[in-house]
Amino acid sequence: MSMTEPWKTAACPEEAGLSSKGLLQYLDAVQQSGLEHHSILVLRNGALACKMNFAPYDDRTPHMLFSLSKSFTSAAAGFAVQEGLLRWDDRVLDVLREDAPENPSEDLKKVTLHHLLCMGSGLRPESDNVDSEHWARDILAWDCDHAPGTHFHYNSHGTYLVSKMVQKKAGMNIRDYLMPRLFAPLGIPRPDWDMCPEGVCCGGFGLHLSSDSILRFGLCLLQKGVWQGKQVLPPEWLEKATKAQIDNSNGAPDPNNEWAQGYGYQFWRTRGNRYRGDGMFGQLCMISPDLNMAVAVTAGIEDMGREMQLLHEYLFPAAGMAPGTAAEQKELKERLAALSYPWPRDDGTGKDVTGVYQGDNMTLEIRETESTMEWHIRWKNGRNANCVFGKGTPLRTEDGAYLGAYGWQKNELHVLGRALKAPFTLRGACAFAGNQLHLTLQGAGFSQEPCVLENQA
Repeated sequence: MSMTEPWKTAACPEEAGLSSKGLLQYLDAVQQSGLEHHSILVLRNGALACKMNFAPYDDRTPHMLFSLSKSFTSAAAGFAVQEGLLRWDDRVLDVLREDAPENPSEDLKKVTLHHLLCMGSGLRPESDNVDSEHWARDILAWDCDHAPGTHFHYNSHGTYLVSKMVQKKAGMNIRDYLMPRLFAPLGIPRPDWDMCPEGVCCGGFGLHLSSDSILRFGLCLLQKGVWQGKQVLPPEWLEKATKAQIDNSNGAPDPNNEWAQGYGYQFWRTRGNRYRGDGMFGQLCMISPDLNMAVAVTAGIEDMGREMQLLHEYLFPAAGMAPGTAAEQKELKERLAALSYPWPRDDGTGKDVTGVYQGDNMTLEIRETESTMEWHIRWKNGRNANCVFGKGTPLRTEDGAYLGAYGWQKNELHVLGRALKAPFTLRGACAFAGNQLHLTLQGAGFSQEPCVLENQA
C-alpha cells in the first residue's frame, strides 16, 4: 500500500508555527537526557514541522507499540458501537458467555464494555498475568476485588477482553476489522498484531506500527476523526475516549503527575489539556488540541516520565516562541540530518575471550571468529538472549530487524545490539581480570546491576 504523505512537509518549522530555536532546545534536552528516542515526528497546523530520526532507526519501519496498542483497540470498540454490534453498557459475561465462570460474583456480572475501556472493571490484578490456552476464561476466573466503576486499575488483559468482544460480534479479529475502517483510509499498511492461542488480537499490546503510521492516527484524532474531508473515526467514541471517564489519581491528585490527570477510553489525559496513548519504553501518540499539535514517538526509554517532561518543558512551548533566526533554522536542519547513535569502535587491543562465564543469576557464552562475536545469555529466570556483533562495523541480520557491533577500547570489550523494530537495546561493557569477567549491561529491556562472572573453561 502506498505511504504517500497526507500532510505538507514544512520547509522550516516556522512555516508550521514552531520555533527552530525551541526545537533546538528540545533536541539538546533529548540528547543530554540520555533517553534513547528512535523517531520523533511533530505535526502542527496540518504540516509536518519536524522529523527527528536517530539512525539506524527511521519513521517507516514498524515498531512494537506495547500499550499504545490499546488506543487502537478502543477505536475498534468505537466502530463496533457505531455499527450497532455492541453498546457501551453491554456486559462482558453476556457477550463472552462461553468464557464466564460457573458461578460469577455479582460484581463480575456488572462489568461492561465501558468499565473495561476506562480501566474501571474492578478485575483483580492477578488477572493481568494470565498466560494460558484460554485467556478470556482464565482472566474472568479471577473475579473482581472492586465494584465496577469505583476504582481505576490499569489492566492490559481487560483490553484483551474488549478485543475478544469485538471479534465475537464482528466475526473477525480487530486488526482485520480496522483495516477498511481505519488503517486503509489513513494509508497505514496492514500491520502485524500479536494474538493469543485462540487467534484473538492481544488488544492491550502486540500491535506493530511505524512512527509515520502513529502520526496518521494522531492527525485523524486531532481533526476530530475527519480524514481528507471524510468522517473516519466515530464522533461519539472520540468524545468519550479522549475525555476523563474515571479518576485515576487514587485519592492523591497531583497536577504534575502524568498518570493522575484522568483516564478516558484507553487514552490518558495529560497536562496542558492534552491526551495521549502510550506504550512501555516510550511509545507515544500525544495530542494537543489547543496548540493544534500531534506528536508521534517510537523509542527505547526506561524513564517515560522524563520523556514526557521534555515534551511539556521544551517541545510544546516551541509553539509559543518567537520564530528562530535563519542561522538557527540552518543549524536545526543540519543537526537533524546528522542524527545517529554511535557504534563501538575497535582499537586493536582485544584478545580471544571465547568461553562460558557463569554468575549468580546468568550464564554468558561468548563465541568469537575473525570478524564476528556471538553472545548467548541465559538468565536463571528462564529468559534468554542471543546476539551477534560485527567487529567495529554493525552486522545486520538477514531480516533487517537487528544490528550489532563490538569493539575493544583500551583492553575493555564493548558490545552494542539494537532491535530495529522494537525498543530493545543491549549495551555491554566487559573488563577481564584473570578468570573473571566484570560485566555491565544497560539498555531498554536489558539494564541490570553490574556483576562478576567466572570463566568455566
